[in-house]
Amino acid sequence: MNHNPISDSPENQTNERALNDKFMELQALFEFSQILNSSLRLKSILDNMLLTPMGKMMISKGIILLNQGQDLYQVETCKGLPRTLINRQVQVAESFHSPVFVHEIDSGTADWNLFFKNLGIEILLPITSNRQNLGLIGLGKKITGTDYSESELDFLNSLSNIAAASVENGLMFHELNTVNRQLDKKVQELKTLFEIGKELNSTLDVDKIVNLLVYTVMGEMVVNRVAIFLKDADKFELSLSRGLESTEINPRELLGPELQELLATIVAPIIIAKTAHDKPELEPLHEMGFSVIVPLRIQEKNEGVLLLGPKITKIPFHDNEMEYLATLGNQAMISLANARLFEETLEKKRLEEEMNIAREIQQHLFPAELPQISGFDIAATNISSRQVGGDYYDCIQLDEDNYGIAIGDVSGKGAPASLLMANVQATLHALIHTELPIADMIAKINHITHENTTPDKFITFFYGILNKRTRTFSFCNAGHNPPYHFHADGSFDLLDTGGLLLGMFSNMPYETGQIHLKPGDWLMLYTDGVNEAINPQEEEFGTDKIEQILQKYQAESARDMLSSMLAAVHKFADGTPQSDDITMVILKDITE
Repeated sequence: MNHNPISDSPENQTNERALNDKFMELQALFEFSQILNSSLRLKSILDNMLLTPMGKMMISKGIILLNQGQDLYQVETCKGLPRTLINRQVQVAESFHSPVFVHEIDSGTADWNLFFKNLGIEILLPITSNRQNLGLIGLGKKITGTDYSESELDFLNSLSNIAAASVENGLMFHELNTVNRQLDKKVQELKTLFEIGKELNSTLDVDKIVNLLVYTVMGEMVVNRVAIFLKDADKFELSLSRGLESTEINPRELLGPELQELLATIVAPIIIAKTAHDKPELEPLHEMGFSVIVPLRIQEKNEGVLLLGPKITKIPFHDNEMEYLATLGNQAMISLANARLFEETLEKKRLEEEMNIAREIQQHLFPAELPQISGFDIAATNISSRQVGGDYYDCIQLDEDNYGIAIGDVSGKGAPASLLMANVQATLHALIHTELPIADMIAKINHITHENTTPDKFITFFYGILNKRTRTFSFCNAGHNPPYHFHADGSFDLLDTGGLLLGMFSNMPYETGQIHLKPGDWLMLYTDGVNEAINPQEEEFGTDKIEQILQKYQAESARDMLSSMLAAVHKFADGTPQSDDITMVILKDITE
C-alpha cells in the first residue's frame, strides 16, 4: 500500500487531532445547549451546567452562585460539596468577564476569595447575558490532578456563554408564569355573523377552517390578496396565503423579529397606511401590498394575524367592516383552538394508553415482594412523579446467605429514563450471579451503559451485597446519593466508596467498601426525589430532616420507618407537585 508522506507527517497528524478535538468540543457544546433549552426549571438548568463540565473534565467539585444585586451572590446548587452551602450568600466585590483562577485574584484575602479557596474551588466562570452578570460557576481541581489547558478554558468560557441565556430564561420563568396566571380568562363574546360561524364550528380540521376563513374574507371584502399567520410556540408562521405567488418577496420570511413583536401587541384591526408613519416596522407589509392587519385573538392573546390586500374596487375599508373582520377572526380563532384541542386530546389519549402499558411493564422491574431475610427487616417503595420514571430498586437473593440490594436514578424523566433504567436492570440481572467482584461488575455495567447511551444520559447507581450470616454489607457507589449507615447510638456513616456515575466514561475504575452491621443498625438507600422534594417556598427537604427521622424512629420497624419518612416528605411538600421520583430501600438489623 502506498502512503502519502505529507499526510502522514507528524504536523498533519497533530493538526488532524486538533481538528477532531475541536469538533468534539463543538458537538459537546451543541448537545449541552439542547439539554439546557429542554427545560425552564432553574434547578435542572443549573445542575446540568455543573454536571456537563464536571463529567467531561473529571472535576471533583462545583458550585453555582446567582447574582442577587449589589454584588451579593447566593449559592443555588453544588456538587461534591456540602448541601448546607445552598442559599448561603457571599459578597463578591470583583467583576469577572472571563474565566479566572482563584489563586491569581489580587484580593486573595477578601472574605469571598477565602470562601472559594476553603471550598477548594480553583476557577471561576462568569455567567453573563447582555453584559449583565447573572452569576458565577466555580469548579474545583480535576480528579486527574492535571491543570486546565487553554482549550479547556475556552470550552468552559463557551459553555458559560451558552448557559447564560438558559439561566436568564429560568429566572424569567416564574415571572412569566405570574403574568400568565393574571391573563383574563374570559373569552370575548362573539357575534354570530352570517352562516360562517356554524360552518367554522362544524369541522375540527385546522386546514379546512383556515381555508374557509380565507375564502370568506376574500368574498366578503372583495380582495384578492390574503395571508394567515398562526402562532407556533412563540413565533407567527405562515399557514395559508392567496394572491402572493407571483411576488418577489417570500411571505415565509416576511415577519422579522421586530414585526413579530409588534404583531403580538395589536388588539384591534388596523389600516396599515394610517399607522405606518408611527410604526415603521409595518413598512414591509405595505411594500407587500397589504392594507389591513386583523389580530386573531383568544383569551386576550394574539394567536395569529390575518393580512388583507386592498379591495379590488379600490373602495376604502369602513369601520363596520373592521368590526366584522375582528369578530370573524376571533370566531375562526376559537374554532382553530377547538380543532387543536381535539387533536391534542386524541394524541394525549394515545400517549396515555402507551404510558399505561409502559407503567405496567416498568412495575415488573421492581420486585413483586421483598425476600424475607432472617435477622433483618427490609422495606422499599417507589413513587414515580410521572406514569413512568427513571428510578429503580431491587433486592435479590443470591444464595442462602447473600442478598443483592440495588438502587438507581437515571437523568431525566418519563419514558426515555425508564427505558434506560430497564436496560441497567437487565444488565444487572445478567451479571449478578457471575463470579465478578462487585467493583468489576459495576465497571462492566458502566461500560455497557456508556456504549449504548448518548453523552447527555447518565445514571447514579448503588449496589451492595448483604451477608446475613456474617452481617457484613459490601458495596459500590457509582455517583449515587450516599446511603446512610445509621447506628443505634444515633451516629451514622455515609456509604460513598465507589466511583463516577454510570455512562459518563468507559473503562472507569470502581472501588468496593464494606461495613459490619450491629443490632439496631439501619441502612437507608434513597434517590434525590427525597432530599430534593420542595415546598411552596421552593425550599428543599434536605438531608438534615432524613437524619432527624432516622434518629427519631430508630426503634420502629423498617415499614414504619419508611412510612414515617414518606409522611414527613409529603407534609413538607404541602401540596407542591412531586418533581422527581421518590425511591427508598430501608434495612434494619434486628438480630437479638
